[in-house]
Amino acid sequence: MTTVLLQKLKESIRFTFSALLLCLVLDFVGGTFLGVNYSEIVKNYPIILVILPGLMDLRGNVFGTLASRLTTKLNLGIIKRLKDREVKREVLRAIFSSKIPLIVLWVIGVLHTDNLRMAVAALLVVILSALAIGIVLGYSAALITIVPYSRGFDPDRIAAPLITSISDIVTIPTLIFFLNLYLVNRQMFYLLLFLTLGILIWLGVRSGNIVERSFTEIAGILTFLALIESFAGSLLEQYSSAIGKMILLAVLYPSILDSLGNMGSVIVARLSTKYHLEGEEGIKSKDTWLEIMAMLLMSVPLIIIANIIGMLIVEVTMHVHSHLVAPLILGYPLITLIVMIIGVALVLVAPKIHLDPDNLGVPLITTIADVLGTIFVVALALH
Repeated sequence: MTTVLLQKLKESIRFTFSALLLCLVLDFVGGTFLGVNYSEIVKNYPIILVILPGLMDLRGNVFGTLASRLTTKLNLGIIKRLKDREVKREVLRAIFSSKIPLIVLWVIGVLHTDNLRMAVAALLVVILSALAIGIVLGYSAALITIVPYSRGFDPDRIAAPLITSISDIVTIPTLIFFLNLYLVNRQMFYLLLFLTLGILIWLGVRSGNIVERSFTEIAGILTFLALIESFAGSLLEQYSSAIGKMILLAVLYPSILDSLGNMGSVIVARLSTKYHLEGEEGIKSKDTWLEIMAMLLMSVPLIIIANIIGMLIVEVTMHVHSHLVAPLILGYPLITLIVMIIGVALVLVAPKIHLDPDNLGVPLITTIADVLGTIFVVALALH
């Protein structure tokens, strides 16, 4: 048992830990932008805080699910190359399936603010950001899935964490960029908006019908998850003052949420593929629990590294002294374990309710991770 666990840990460190560590570092791009602009957002654009967790999770869900679906289709032989037409269809399905939940998030945000003009500006900014980034993220997901597979690597170990982290990197900076562009140069803003819409319509015409059962299934799931994410957004906005007093938590916030979601999505993506190839028995095998134990062991150094990087960023960019947060380091592995166990349950339950584990598992586990992560951060802020 010990020998097998050590072998599994070695495999996880070789393939998964490096990807998770890279994702962790990349997440601090968004975390730094959030920390530096946190007080301004709280003061002038509180609606952004309400929709931010949902927006970050929505992009991670959409393109994490895309990576999981592409991996399954690669294993089944449906997709072989990056240029396959089915790849283009999957990318467009991912982009367009997120628009209804995006509006849902905005409506929930409007209910938390009395400034309709600011809310309309935020909607336009979010739409342009989602459309422009969707094209980049869609083909990035295809690239980091298909290329590793063609070279003999398992994309389930790296694709979902990488694409969700890339999503988190671009979400906060692009929101701030397009918001400033809207305020400074309205004509350029609208030009980019219509140009992006035109590109997507052109791609849609060339790809043929993109609406199928999986499209409506994903869109429905994402809309439901957006409602759940609104709880995390409401918590973030409600306790924004407490988090602001411990600015390290604002810097760490994207990393905590993303790393929890990554841990869960790796488990779900691997088990979803295993379900399609081996059935339910493959999920219930001893190998699954060894994988969870190996991932749990990796969570400890990850959160220590995150805490240290966050301290350095706060010291350098904001000139605020910070320290290692013991409750964060002690509590993070427990939250990680809960997320991964829930991930296993989701893959087992999905077929029983006639849903594809690839469509349900990754989006739902990252949403659950976001809610648990937000509660965790708020608890740390109030500690």
